[in-house]
Amino acid sequence: MVTEEYKQLSYSDVGMACGFQVRAKTEAEVMKHAKTHAAEAHGLKEISADTEKKIKAAIKTVSADVPAKK
Repeated sequence: MVTEEYKQLSYSDVGMACGFQVRAKTEAEVMKHAKTHAAEAHGLKEISADTEKKIKAAIKTVSADVPAKK
């Protein structure tokens, strides 16, 4: 196992009553998944600039153990 760092977002950290959580290698990937989820699950076609700032501020860096690459 190898420990790697990821960016993680939980919608609950932004004040949303939603259990959505995403973990990805970059902030850009997290935002892409968050926007897709907002559109598909909540019908939001756009995320306001203020909400995007809140989301980015809520993204945390976490460590996770992953299998070592062979």
